[in-house]
Parts: sequence; structure tokens; C-alpha cells
Amino acid sequence: MTEKQSTMCGLDSLRYSLDALACWWLRDRGVVARLVGGVGPLVWDVLKGSGVWESLPAHSRAALYWCVADGRAIRRAWSVDAGVEEYRPRITALVMDVAHFAVLCDPEGAGRWPEADPERTRHALLAVELLRQFGKLPVAWRAAVLRELHRAARLRDPARRTLAEVLAEASAYAIKGEDPPGPEYADLRTVDAPELVQRIARLPRGWRREAFRRIAAGGDPMAVETAAREALRAVCTAP
Repeated sequence: MTEKQSTMCGLDSLRYSLDALACWWLRDRGVVARLVGGVGPLVWDVLKGSGVWESLPAHSRAALYWCVADGRAIRRAWSVDAGVEEYRPRITALVMDVAHFAVLCDPEGAGRWPEADPERTRHALLAVELLRQFGKLPVAWRAAVLRELHRAARLRDPARRTLAEVLAEASAYAIKGEDPPGPEYADLRTVDAPELVQRIARLPRGWRREAFRRIAAGGDPMAVETAAREALRAVCTAP
């Protein structure tokens, strides 16, 4: 079998798996666990077999590792005791990530992957710029940015501001030399923002960028950083 034939075979297997996951909540637990745990490694094999893997930037590789690790975590939990609503957003995000990477291997057949977000690449590049802006802020202002985003996500505030909006305001005030607002007592009970700043800074560069893509998409900074550390540990272990 040629490399092209192997790639097409892998893409066909991915299409079958994503079709099966379209109604995952109606399927047997064992089937769902196997499919969710397998799509990440499968698309990884396709990326490597097609030669695309070597050209991916660090944040895209981190996203793929994260995809593999989250699929494994969902597989373990799903086969034991998983609630549909609890895992719906995670499985949806996993399917979208897998479809995104499938498009990179199958640009001529992009229509086969409707689950892929057409804005994903632009959002990833925007996250690189947002991370750069974040890094230029004084630590106190970085903590204030994360604290606001965490609080809004935790309260599910429908009027919450985006990462880009919060960063723009923080940058404007920081340039004027103004101090950030103090944390509210409720925030102090749920997140140590200065420590969270340091934990994010300790992530590998590509992982920081992927974390910021997820935060920019509305993710809770604290939950995203925790998930990043768990994914980093997971990809260093056997499936």
C-alpha cells in the first residue's frame, strides 16, 4: 500500500468514527469509549503518514497532543460512569479538533469534514498575538485579566467580555501606570490569580498558545491550565 493509499484509508476510518460519534449519546458505552479514545491517535497517524506533522507549528502539535490526552481521559471515564451533559462539550470539542486536523491532511476533500471550524486557523494565530499582549502586561495586570475571565466563566455571565476586550482595557490602563482593581473576596476563594499566571508561564510555549486559544474561545483560565497540565502528563504515558 502506498503512503497516499494509507492516508486515504486512515481518513476513511476517521470519517467512519466521526459519523458514529454524531449520535454518541445513543450508543453503547463501550463503543463510545473506544471511538473517543481512538480518534486522536488515528488522526495523529494520518498526520505523520501524510507528512503534514513535520510542518505543524508548536501550538498545533500541542493541540493534537491535547486531543489525544482528552480522548483517553474521556474513554476511561465514559466506560465507568459518565453523564451525557457533562461530556457533551468535551466530545464536541474533540470531534471538531479531529476534523480540523483531518482537513489539513485532506485539503481537496475539505467538504468531508463539516465538523471542522473554518475559523480555527485564524483563531490560533490570534491567540499567539493575545499571548504576546498578555506577556507585556505587569504581573498584577495579568492576574487581573485571568481573575475577571475566571469569575465570568464560573458565573456563566452572558455579558462577559472576551479575552481580547479584557486585554485591550488592561493594556490601556497599564500604559497609564494605573493599578488593577483589587480582587473580590469571592474570587479569592476560587483562584489564586498571581499563582495561575506563573503556572501558565511554566507551560511549554506551544501549550501556552493552545491554552490561550481555548481561553479566547471562552474557556475558564483555571480549568484550561489544569487541563493542559493533565494532558501534558497523559501524553507522556502509555494509552
